[in-house]
Amino acid sequence: MKRIGFLIWLLSIMLIQFPVRSLETASLDNQFEYLNIKEQAQFLRTPRYALLSEVQHRSGWKEGFSIEPLATDQSLWGRFQVRNDSGSQERFDLIIANPGLDEVDIHILDDRERILKALMMGAKRPLSSREVNHRHFVSRLDMSPGEQLNIYFRIADSGPMVFSAELWHDEALIKTEQANMALIGMIGGALAILFFYYLITYVLLRSPVRFWFAMASLSFMLLFLNIEGILAQLIPGLSKYISVISSALAALVLFNAAKVSHLMLRGVPIYWRYASYVLSYLLFFSALVLNDYWKLIVAIGLAGATVGLQFALAWRFSNRRDGRPNRIYAIGWSCISLVALVQAGLYLSGVILDADLSLYMMLLILFGVLLIALALEAHEQAKTRHREQRQSNTINDLRRFYDLFRNSAEGLYTSTMEGRLITTNPAMCSLFGYDDEKQMLRECRTTAQLYASQQDRLSLVDDLREKGVVMGKEIRGVRRDGTEFWFSISVQLRREHNEDYLFGTIFDITERKESNLSLEYMATHDPLTGVHNRREFERSLKSALEQASQKGEELTLLYMDLDQFKVVNDTCGHKAGDVLIKQLSKQLNDVVEGRGLLARLGGDEFGILLQGEQASDDNAYLLANKLLNVLQQFRFVWENRIFTLGISIGLVPYDEHIHSSEQLLSMADSACYMAKEEGRNQIHAYSKKDERIQRYETELHWVSLINQALQHDSFELYYQHYHPLHKLSEGYHYEILLRMRGNDGEITSPGTFLPAAERYNLTAQIDKWVIEHYFIWLAENPQHTAHLVKANINLSGHSLGDKDLRLFVLNAFEKYAIPYNKICFEITESVAIIKMDETLQFIKTFHQLGCQFALDDFGSGFSSYGYLKSLPVDFVKIDGSFVKDLLVDPVDMAMVRSIKEVAKAMGMQTVAEFVESKEIMVELGKIGVDYAQGYGVAKPANIKQFSPLVLSEEKTD
Repeated sequence: MKRIGFLIWLLSIMLIQFPVRSLETASLDNQFEYLNIKEQAQFLRTPRYALLSEVQHRSGWKEGFSIEPLATDQSLWGRFQVRNDSGSQERFDLIIANPGLDEVDIHILDDRERILKALMMGAKRPLSSREVNHRHFVSRLDMSPGEQLNIYFRIADSGPMVFSAELWHDEALIKTEQANMALIGMIGGALAILFFYYLITYVLLRSPVRFWFAMASLSFMLLFLNIEGILAQLIPGLSKYISVISSALAALVLFNAAKVSHLMLRGVPIYWRYASYVLSYLLFFSALVLNDYWKLIVAIGLAGATVGLQFALAWRFSNRRDGRPNRIYAIGWSCISLVALVQAGLYLSGVILDADLSLYMMLLILFGVLLIALALEAHEQAKTRHREQRQSNTINDLRRFYDLFRNSAEGLYTSTMEGRLITTNPAMCSLFGYDDEKQMLRECRTTAQLYASQQDRLSLVDDLREKGVVMGKEIRGVRRDGTEFWFSISVQLRREHNEDYLFGTIFDITERKESNLSLEYMATHDPLTGVHNRREFERSLKSALEQASQKGEELTLLYMDLDQFKVVNDTCGHKAGDVLIKQLSKQLNDVVEGRGLLARLGGDEFGILLQGEQASDDNAYLLANKLLNVLQQFRFVWENRIFTLGISIGLVPYDEHIHSSEQLLSMADSACYMAKEEGRNQIHAYSKKDERIQRYETELHWVSLINQALQHDSFELYYQHYHPLHKLSEGYHYEILLRMRGNDGEITSPGTFLPAAERYNLTAQIDKWVIEHYFIWLAENPQHTAHLVKANINLSGHSLGDKDLRLFVLNAFEKYAIPYNKICFEITESVAIIKMDETLQFIKTFHQLGCQFALDDFGSGFSSYGYLKSLPVDFVKIDGSFVKDLLVDPVDMAMVRSIKEVAKAMGMQTVAEFVESKEIMVELGKIGVDYAQGYGVAKPANIKQFSPLVLSEEKTD
């Protein structure tokens, strides 16, 4: 029994050490020339760096293999056996054909499994590691008669397993290689000839299509030599980049081919051009970022799409003008497309063509390239014919131009810079009162005679020297008989035969000029009263302010508002009102004329600008009193009805603190308003001691501080937490608040400066500042943004009416990549009701993108419930006046309950403001309010020191 057990153990050891092989041995006799090893060998996928000794004894060897790419930790091993049955010493060559394979190892073993030769080659390894300096991977086998060799080869690559493995008799390989190298040289040489020919002809003819075809030929030649492994053989170290270079060169070939195509074909839409370029760019970038497998798949796909597109465009536009060159061009692309399609299909199927057959197919592609070159030459010849035709047409056009010059309705002339008249046409002669050209050229010694003012001609010449051309300059001219008229002149300065010439056209604009003068009067005067209008008055006021500030001149503004004018309009109609304003304006102008500038600023508002001596305090007050007396004595009669009117006058003298016409007008308007409050028919002089004026100046001070804060980012963003009353907080939910930081570092609340901002239309700028700076802060704090559930941002009423705000907010969301669903805009109820259309449009725009909206201070208006149906908001913020006394005032309790019930019925959530104690929070939870906000939850804090809400979790409902 022990002997039997020993024999079984020995037999198992022998089976492990010497596994049974089913590999057939290839016989190499005297007739042998070539053997396709892939049909003879067995293959096995192993760990990437498995040793030969491990691979020899592995099971699972199979005939054939999949072209699917290897995993990063795999290698493909192949093995086969050969025996020399020729009866003599022979040399054979083993070739693994694919220059781009990363690693190729070949092990030659004798029939006793002893290693005779081991080669470590591959694209990622130096060229010096190859036994033979060849573009493929070659191992020489010197075999004695009857010698048997076991050959193992290992391949590691990131691309598909597409390669050929061949065994050649040395003499047969030399003959085949000589033929193949001849074909490679012929194809490469033909492409090189095309490159140099078209590059040289481009330099001579400056034809862009020749340049791009030369570049296409060069890049195609380099691509061909790289695919064949010639470049890697010539340039050491290039082999490791074969796949990248191939993809990049393919992209370059297709880009240049697209350039040629779009220059050859007429009428190709611009979007097809961009499509061609984009496909080329994608192919180029795929070479840089993808691995070898996907690089190949993407390259074949993109190249196929580009070739297909060029093929389709070539046939689509081949029947247009220059049809014959385009048809030849289309046939060339047909050859290229067909061969490329066949080769790509075979390659992806794992079929590797013989080297000579592959080169023959490349000859077909070269034939297509030559057809394209022939089409290009035909295209250039056609362009030459068209150019000659255009030149002929130009000569005919010149003849027609001469006829047009002679018969033109506009005056045409040529002169020197000094004014010597060289040519003229009949219309020019007629315009200036001459009988014909001869008379005009004889009598008009210089063009200076044609100008009423010599300064006009000198100004025209100066403009020509500076700009080279003058268009539509209006000048007063003089006819032969001395009468003046207006003409429009357009002149171009050209240099011919080393001398400057003026080429000009002239036509009569006298009627239009007279009409324009009337229009200028209408543009500066009120059409009803004939006094100056508001625009002209503001322009004059601005100019007067500049003189007053620079030269110290006195300036006073009177602002007048009629009393009882509305009574006339309402009782007698607008026609009577127009007659009244017209009569009154004449009365006022009779008093003001010669002393100042009177203008109608509005329906029943007038302004008077006084300068110099007339602007002194005594003269200004005296004039105002005269105007007051005129109005008191004035009686307006309409249809047997007599009306008396009054006038309120605001008087403002200039001082150094006034910086703009708008400021001065506003001060005068305020003084006029105060005159009305004092009982009408009054004169109120502006005074800094007036409390109302002080309030006005305070507002101006805040306006200055607001503008400074906007310019220097002196605002601070604060936040105040929201606390959910019926669920646990899932993240950050707070309202963004605004504070102003003074020069001394003091923080000012918005209740102090926002009223001034609203009066002077600065709220839209403030809202933009808040949105942009908060979005910047979110973009700089992505962790905070990830935990953010909702941030409420207040928008003022003036902002909703700002047409630019919507675009600004949309751009801010895109610029800083802020999710729309994290922002809730708060709109005050009173403003939303007043600006209903703007509010609804704004809400609609951002609701569709995912933003939410809250109605702030709800309940403070008289019609809150009625308007709530019209506003598609998501949150209703209960006005704090109902919340702070909730526990002691039953009416406030009822109001909060009512608002909560209405909001719930409309699918809206509620937020209670001014929650100042834990007890109020608990009661709100019982009522069913969704969120609480106030000092009882958390005080406002600077967003830069953000901290999550820490509140003891108690059930509040």
